Amino acid sequence: MLRTSGFVGVVTVLLPALAAAAAGGEVVRLEATADIWVSAFRGEQGCSAGRYKAFKLKSIQEMAVVRFGPARAAGREVVKARLFLRRDGQDMLRYLRVSTVNGDWVEGTNPKRLAAGDGASYDYADNASRRPWSWPGSQLCDVIMGAGNTLATWAERKQLTDGWISVELTPELIYALAAGDSDGLAVMDGGTPKFMNNFIHSVQSASPPYIQVELGKRLDAVPARPSVRARPAPERAHLAAGAVALTIAPAENVFCWRVTLDGKPVPRWRIPHPGPNGPTVLYLDELEPSRKCQLEVTAVAPGGKASQPARLTLTASPALAAPPELARPQPPKAAPSAWGSPPPIPFWAAPPLVKVDPLTGRPAFADTTDDPRQANAVWDGHDVRVFAARGEYVSFQLIFGRRSDQPLKLSLAARPLTGPGGATIASKNVELYKCWYARNKSKQWQPAYCVPIRPNQPLVLPDPDRKIEGQNWQAVYVDIYVPKDARPGPYKADLLFNSAPCTPWPLIHLEVLDFEIPDQLAFWPQLNAYKAPKGVHDYYRLAHQHRSVFYYRYWKPRVQGAGKGLRLVWDDYDSQVGPLLSGEAFKACRRAGVPVEAMALPFVESWPTEMTKQNYNYQGYWPGKGDAVDHIIAHYMNAPHIGHAFSRDYLDAFHAAQRQFVEHFRAKGWNRTQMQAVFVSKNTHRINYGVNMWWTTDEPYHWDDWLALQFYGRLWSSGRRPGEEKQWVCRADISRPQWQGRVLDGAVDTAYFGTGAFTSPPMIRRCRTLARQAPLELRVYGSASSDSASNLGSVAWILHGYLNGASAALPWQTLGNEKSLDVNDSSVGGNALLAPGDRFGVPVVADMRLKAFRDAEQIAEYLKLVADRYGLNREQLRAMVAPAVAVQAGTRAGAAADNADALSFGSLKACQLAGLRRALAELILGKPSAPIRPTRPRPQTGAPRQ
Repeated sequence: MLRTSGFVGVVTVLLPALAAAAAGGEVVRLEATADIWVSAFRGEQGCSAGRYKAFKLKSIQEMAVVRFGPARAAGREVVKARLFLRRDGQDMLRYLRVSTVNGDWVEGTNPKRLAAGDGASYDYADNASRRPWSWPGSQLCDVIMGAGNTLATWAERKQLTDGWISVELTPELIYALAAGDSDGLAVMDGGTPKFMNNFIHSVQSASPPYIQVELGKRLDAVPARPSVRARPAPERAHLAAGAVALTIAPAENVFCWRVTLDGKPVPRWRIPHPGPNGPTVLYLDELEPSRKCQLEVTAVAPGGKASQPARLTLTASPALAAPPELARPQPPKAAPSAWGSPPPIPFWAAPPLVKVDPLTGRPAFADTTDDPRQANAVWDGHDVRVFAARGEYVSFQLIFGRRSDQPLKLSLAARPLTGPGGATIASKNVELYKCWYARNKSKQWQPAYCVPIRPNQPLVLPDPDRKIEGQNWQAVYVDIYVPKDARPGPYKADLLFNSAPCTPWPLIHLEVLDFEIPDQLAFWPQLNAYKAPKGVHDYYRLAHQHRSVFYYRYWKPRVQGAGKGLRLVWDDYDSQVGPLLSGEAFKACRRAGVPVEAMALPFVESWPTEMTKQNYNYQGYWPGKGDAVDHIIAHYMNAPHIGHAFSRDYLDAFHAAQRQFVEHFRAKGWNRTQMQAVFVSKNTHRINYGVNMWWTTDEPYHWDDWLALQFYGRLWSSGRRPGEEKQWVCRADISRPQWQGRVLDGAVDTAYFGTGAFTSPPMIRRCRTLARQAPLELRVYGSASSDSASNLGSVAWILHGYLNGASAALPWQTLGNEKSLDVNDSSVGGNALLAPGDRFGVPVVADMRLKAFRDAEQIAEYLKLVADRYGLNREQLRAMVAPAVAVQAGTRAGAAADNADALSFGSLKACQLAGLRRALAELILGKPSAPIRPTRPRPQTGAPRQ
């Protein structure tokens, strides 16, 4: 047995490196001719080491690309192939990953370890010319390991003598080398949390890598000329580019395709390989719009023989039509003052979400106008002016203060609004909340939670319950809900005060727009919760009222029996979740009767069957809470491949429980909630919390963890029947989509991409590509804006997700506690959006950021209505919104990829959001601020409501 760093490795095979692969077979050796060592680690991505004596393999951090001379294998059947590497020191290699490389690279001249050089790096295929690996902004990850139409394999290494190891390769990799379908092979370590530096002798050493190939018969067959259909592809066009689609019929004896466009080769990363079933579909989507194209498609056999080319002439699609122009938001203007003298009570109306300091009465952030007391997005200096569609909430804040040191006492009450022809919006649709102040992470007092104001409840300043020294100002949050049957037109009402030493009070002016916000959500603000708080249905209802989805993770029925005989007992489960799934729990909510949009299923490694040594064939030590991480690393090094490790009873029990869930829901008629099998474990929870987990399927990093996520996803999908995949989905949370490749294709239905995975343009492009290819539903996770930042950042996050193609945004956690009412996010580490309301005599209270999620979702509804009316896709919507409002999200410098709290947001102002809503409303109503250019509809996936 090989032992390295104290861990048991793989079985040593005492075979000479040059031994024949099989008796009687012709064996040839393909020599390595060049290689590069590159690093994806932060700070080293631009470094190159093309002429160093060794290269390093280290999980997804450091890797190599090796070029081989394939001539000796050309034109021959490949029976077997192995890659041979000689270790330069101790190692902890187990699984090796190998793939083709769909970008041509330069070795360079750097003879040193990783350093600035002229060869290829992780960032560039050629550092000297800054040539990208594929598309602008791409990196090596985009042309290896399944990405960029590459071919990939993995296998467990074999230990040989004298420091040599080998790994099996698939014949396809050799065919690719011989046919010029790859520039060498990429080699990566599967990895462990040990992050061992595994050095391998390079081409510049005395023991360079090589490939040993057992050859079979000659491959002389020439493929037939391809049968190709081509058409313009407006569904893949862009605002500045057209597209074409090629459909190549299945054909015998074809390994790959070569395509030229106007005489120039189409890059390999754009060209799929023939699949086992059906035609090959190829899109070229960055073409000059409406330009005539000359295309040639050639079939290449495994032996390298090429067919006669199929030649086609066609015209690329036009570019996407420019979207309608939105009016730029205009600065609010103050109305002429109607006050004869200053009112005895200082007051003004602030935009929703803006935090006003209770000591100074000034906004805490630059998210409103310079002098908001004179005019802002909802206030003209005298009256409140707002607008909303039917079915929409619209809000403002009343800020009142005191002129002396004497306490001020007021009484407020909601009043009906009177509109056209005597129509009214009843006072029950006007909701009043006292803004409860808490200290943020910067120790500053700020409005945080919205506490319902009871009828005739007095408000006292300073608040005797909050006891803020020097409090001179109090905010009251006002939500107005516009009923679905409200008559369009102008409404008004007095401004809420029952008693105060001052008259007249300003008016509320509400314009009801002649369109409706649907009850079904276009986008899910999805509130993740790791526990079920007391009165959990009230949490669901409060989220539902805010057009959000409360998402508790651990509802599960009781289990009886085992294996195929396992039975689920539903009584407790039905009483807990039945009202949520039927909509009964929400019958008194604004979106009455709409059931919860999504719910987690209880399936994990140890449910419905507890994982044990009897049903999971790992006979090493099973650590518990407090044990060393070395035991986790030992599992990586020694456990059997997960696909072969579980007992038949374990698998049968999984599918028995899955089938009973589907049938039980069908019998109950619970068919409007997406049920998510969420495999999001972290193996360190085994030693940190005593949880029975062996893999990190939550934000997988090392190859073993990707394989585990693939295994459970395939296990889930194999238990479904046709037509069930829409409701019964497998979900994955991914923070490193650049390393996903095609490993989750067919295994995962929806992916939630993390903070760092969905902020930069290259990462967003990768996520969209994965969503299209897999295919899968694209969603995001991360965090609401910090309690020490503007609430408008939470709006930016939702809009950024929607505009870039996502259909949900999930903060990593959203539950606060009693302490949150005093110190907000600091009580729970972030996102204390829902806190227990016992202190106020209510079940639960919402942080203002929940209202930010609601307001952002309503803007997403506006955007969808515009898209439906004018046939726009998300790219067109982004282009339409960008000149009016810069919706930006990013990641804090230096943050890890799986830090869900690392989001940062561009600055937004309340008047910009109000202006955006107004401009979108004008388009919905057919009153655009600029002429509408004709557009073509484009299919759009990724929204809960299509």
